[in-house]
Order: sequence, then structure tokens, then C-alpha cells
Amino acid sequence: MALTGDLSTFSFVDIFQILARDKRSGILLVEWTDMTVAYYVKEGEIVFARPVDRVFRVYAERDFDNLIDKLRISKENLPKTIERFLITKLGSKEGVFSFTPGFIRYNSDIPVNYPIEKLIMIASRTLTPEEVERKISDELLTFERSQDYMEKIRKAELTREEEKVLMLVDGERSVMDIRRESGLDNLTVDRTLYGLLALSAIKRKRREKKQKPSITLELLAKIIERIKEL
Repeated sequence: MALTGDLSTFSFVDIFQILARDKRSGILLVEWTDMTVAYYVKEGEIVFARPVDRVFRVYAERDFDNLIDKLRISKENLPKTIERFLITKLGSKEGVFSFTPGFIRYNSDIPVNYPIEKLIMIASRTLTPEEVERKISDELLTFERSQDYMEKIRKAELTREEEKVLMLVDGERSVMDIRRESGLDNLTVDRTLYGLLALSAIKRKRREKKQKPSITLELLAKIIERIKEL
């Protein structure tokens, strides 16, 4: 899977959702307006981030353990690179990205302090109204919790507000109802719903189409009367 795009039209919530779904290892490269950063992905989890001055150098180092040894970074300090070069930049909407699977070998266990589920929810809190509207386009939409939603949110570390929104999702309340009953501003509610959708903790409830009777009661009564006359 080769994934490329522009951050102005493709949010990090969507990027993280794909990484979580596919559980691939590789390198996510983002060319921000002020720097280029390589994010190292192991089985769908982002484990390390570093700025690079030449893109080709990202693919020159193929062994992860050797790379961090060369950079003199301990495994315990890997999460700090994610905080500095990813989390602080999630609000930026300018830049292009590409994910290339492979290239890097992980020969040992790497600590995951920022599970991809947690990153999805952090990123959802930075969504603009325009980004949110791509999935929460109608206040009459109704969502329901997935059967395994507790497992989906286990690593996400929801805020109290996000937990409140999740509990209001019941397959009956519309987005409008949840906005009203939560007491939260609309953007917070919609961002939360977007993030929960990306986690697959909730899903859109399809409206059941009522089947029209193939024969009307009046016509049925006439048929019965005709049969009695035979």
C-alpha cells in the first residue's frame, strides 16, 4: 500500500485510521512547510519521529536498532520525539505526506507510549469544521456503538467530554440530539464523533426502509368478496 496526499484535504485522523487498519510497517514522510519529518511505523504504531534534511537519507538506514544507536537515542526517549515532532504539529493543515511500506527492519521490541488509537483521538481534537463536515455532514445522522466498542477505546484515553458523547450514542439519538443533550459545543461533539468513527467504536446506523404492502387491504377485501360469490 502506497499512501500519498495533501494535509489540506486528508486529515491525520484518516491517515492514522489507515495505519491502524492495515498494521503495516514502514515510513510515513511528511513535508511540512518548515521541515521534513520521517515517522517510523511498526505494525501500525508510530514509534519514532525525526527531522531529515535529505529525503534519501531516510531510506539509507534500513535497520532501526542501528539507526537509533547511530543517533544516540535510547528507546526510553523515543516517545519524546513523537511529542515534539508529531503531536505539536497535528494542528497544521499545510504539507504533503507519503507512506511507504517496508524499507525499515525492526529487530527488537519498541515501546509504544502513544498507541495509534490515542493519536487518532488527539488528532480529532484539531479538526476544523470543514474537515469534520466530511463525515458529520447531517445533524440528523444516527450512530450506534459497535459491539466491541470497549476494546476499541481501551487505548484511546478519551476525555470526560468524549466519554459523555460516546455514551449518548445509542442508535436512537441523532447528531442534533447528542449536541443538545451533551451540553457541549457542536464542534467538540462532531470532532468526537469523527474520532470514534475512525476508531470503529461507533458506526452509522442505516435507516430501515419500510416495505410497502404488495396489496392494499381494500383490494384484499374485494378479492375475498369475489371468492365468496363463486
